[in-house]
Amino acid sequence: MRFEKYQGTGNDFIIFNGLENRLKERETLARKVCHRRFGIGADGMMIVENSNIADVRMDFFNSDGSVAPMCGNGIRCFAKYVYDNKLVDFKNFTVETLAGVMDVNLVIREGLTRLVTINMGKPEFETSKEDVLISNRIINKKLIFKEESYFISVLKMGTLHSVVFVDNLQCIDVNRQGKNIESSPIFTKKTNVNFAQVIDNKNIKVVTYERGVGQTLSCGTGAAATAVVSTLVKGTDNDITAHVPGGKLGIKQLQKEVYMTGPAELICRGIYNF
Repeated sequence: MRFEKYQGTGNDFIIFNGLENRLKERETLARKVCHRRFGIGADGMMIVENSNIADVRMDFFNSDGSVAPMCGNGIRCFAKYVYDNKLVDFKNFTVETLAGVMDVNLVIREGLTRLVTINMGKPEFETSKEDVLISNRIINKKLIFKEESYFISVLKMGTLHSVVFVDNLQCIDVNRQGKNIESSPIFTKKTNVNFAQVIDNKNIKVVTYERGVGQTLSCGTGAAATAVVSTLVKGTDNDITAHVPGGKLGIKQLQKEVYMTGPAELICRGIYNF
């Protein structure tokens, strides 16, 4: 099967064209192809499919084989893939995801996709018992996980995110503390965990422990969710730069919707045997 591998601010993905390969056992395929020792290696896998409600559909799988409704960095890479492979022939198009239909805008220079802007939709602070057991609205609330207390905010930005602001990110053990929050029984399907630090009114630092993956160099939906909470809780600007370990993402809040702009880069292409 032909594949292409992409990265967006250090978050890497394998993409297959489901229009030319009728892929079965997708959860198993994701686990194998994403394995960094026995596969190609990636944070996630995406499959291109036809859509009845958008120009194209993105099916997304975490590296552990679990299905995710949406991935911010992933959809930028996906958008570059479908445009560069001529599966769509216009710079503005729509992508169906389990989190809804996303609007995509490509910045093309010298015939190449340089940046991708995604309309991430509206953040949702109202959660259900299907996601969070203790409350339907958690904003800057003190909670205790494994005997450590955090002021935490929970929202859906395509997928479920928890956001914790700290004074110094260097004092956070992201893998240990992120795992403690992610796997807490109050989150029925687990949660993505974002630790953040305000630099100034226009800049924040974000490090994410992704559900089903672990600490990554970047998480697009996490950066977007954190920017929303930062404006609400910390009073930062509506147009902000999120500095993640893998680079920078522009996050803009406009008329209650969130727009993310960032790079997407082709790493390699080849044949995978499965």
